[in-house]
Amino acid sequence: MRALRKALQDRPIRWKPLLAWAGLFAILYVAGLFIPEGFDWVHFFGQGKVSPIWTPWSPLVVKLLNWPLLVAITLFAVIYRTYRYNRSPWPIVLAVLSLPTVWMIILGNLDGLVLLGLLLMPWGVPLASMKPQLAFFALLANKKWFIAAAVWGILTVLIWGFWPQNLLGTAVPGWKNEWVQDITLFPWGALIALPLLWFSRGDEDLLMAAGSFVTPHLFPYHFILLMPALGRMKPGWMLASWLLSWSPLLANWLGDIGWHAGNVFAAVLWMGIYFSRPRKTPVPAETVTASEIRQEMASGQ
Repeated sequence: MRALRKALQDRPIRWKPLLAWAGLFAILYVAGLFIPEGFDWVHFFGQGKVSPIWTPWSPLVVKLLNWPLLVAITLFAVIYRTYRYNRSPWPIVLAVLSLPTVWMIILGNLDGLVLLGLLLMPWGVPLASMKPQLAFFALLANKKWFIAAAVWGILTVLIWGFWPQNLLGTAVPGWKNEWVQDITLFPWGALIALPLLWFSRGDEDLLMAAGSFVTPHLFPYHFILLMPALGRMKPGWMLASWLLSWSPLLANWLGDIGWHAGNVFAAVLWMGIYFSRPRKTPVPAETVTASEIRQEMASGQ
């Protein structure tokens, strides 16, 4: 109690910014009441159905959700993480209006929870690892995160058995024929990913962008985890990245090959972050603890 009292004295809570963020979340929740329910929410998650290729604790998380809450969490995570990088309204607007974010709301999938998990690391491991396609690479940026993920992985295997084998469902014959929007370049994408991962050391956004070339399962909307990184880019890179976020829609004119414009988008994302970095990279949102995030929201710093 003394330690808590001293902490509050050293960094008193400022209720105005805290209430502002809470108010934003409430507004987003109310907005979710008027946004049509996404396809996956209507046909799967809203009915408590979760695909076997998902991690086994995902159904437990889904039971805690309703549609407006999912909308609020998704948009709040995108907005708050972008704001942490850049307080200008422009990157926030572009991140929200990017194809991955819009697609996520229309689809009604759960990647917003993964983004929230990255904000709450290391305690956010259960959320961040629900869909590890890109988030796994972010865990490589921080030793504590990686250890937390390893501990969580061992614990979940003890509870649910060797569940990682379920993820191989995306490697079965016929998957690519059914899910033509899966733009994975595995395994040959390793030729691109490995050198990029080397230059991305210690930077979770760069690691996720680099990892996208070698992850064995990737839909373009998974890039919602990287949309807040628009706030880290110089204006030219930011605008180019945002425009290219919509490039997978070229599949409507070019056929299935058009979905792979998402791989070009990933390359531009990586370059935009890498070449926009200051000489001394500022501490990004997700490298702080959950308690520090709450303190910053309360202090307005």
